[in-house]
Amino acid sequence: MTPHTAKLRRSDRLRFLAIALLLCEGGVHLQQYESFLHLVPTINTLFLLNAVSAALLALALAASRDHVAILLALVAIGMTVVALVSLAIARESVLFNYSEPTLRFPVLFAALAELATVLVCSRFVAVRIREPA
Repeated sequence: MTPHTAKLRRSDRLRFLAIALLLCEGGVHLQQYESFLHLVPTINTLFLLNAVSAALLALALAASRDHVAILLALVAIGMTVVALVSLAIARESVLFNYSEPTLRFPVLFAALAELATVLVCSRFVAVRIREPA
């Protein structure tokens, strides 16, 4: 098989989708930080850290395969679950003196991107573990 006819493994397609979702997640956090959250103490730092972490994880996942990619996907799942739980707390209560007042479009988009990230990364790990090396 020549390089031009090689087919991507199923796990590679899932990995690429996870990369795109991580970039969406980080992008919406950066947009919200720039929009108004840079004025909110503590939350501003968390949003900026999420944006940077998502970008770094996406880059690392793009450059990795096999066991390292599995580990990075698990880290992405952990980071994203923390973001989802934090959003749920901020919607229902107060988190670090911040409450999310409404379900604005960027909040809904972020939640959907984060949920998709968790699902795709989980599926990637499951598929990659079962694929031959």
